[in-house]
Amino acid sequence: MKRVTVIILAVLLLPAVSLLAQSRAVKLNDFTLELGGKCLLYSLSYQRMIGETAGLEAGISYLGAGGGGDAASALCISGGLRLYLTKKDAAPCFSAGIAYVTSGTGAGLFEESDSFVYFYAGPGFEYRASGGFLFRGSVNLLFNGDFFFVWPGLTLGVTF
Repeated sequence: MKRVTVIILAVLLLPAVSLLAQSRAVKLNDFTLELGGKCLLYSLSYQRMIGETAGLEAGISYLGAGGGGDAASALCISGGLRLYLTKKDAAPCFSAGIAYVTSGTGAGLFEESDSFVYFYAGPGFEYRASGGFLFRGSVNLLFNGDFFFVWPGLTLGVTF
């Protein structure tokens, strides 16, 4: 009877152990699309884990519009650090970094461009499936000396 109980427990618990596998330790890279977030509308990002609970991230976003001789564009480049509070696949995290934005317009007779830097920081929650799917939700605090802005972010991606 004891042998049957041990076998039943092993069959039930072994799949649960695989759910706790730490994919950040196995798949160190991820490529994501963030809607909202640190670059306001969207950003494409790459993250490389530098430990089981820390990763370095770089992202880029470009927006452009034009017609009839008028054009406007904005480029956002971001980089920062993400810290995970646990080693599990589903974990709260905290990110912080810097973003550089440059914009330009060629509207009518005017040729103007401007650039500025701001910082971002905020909490989030990430789920990494062992198969390679990544989901992250975050609240980003965007700030510099001139403004303070709170903006949500929703991230989908793949790990490899």
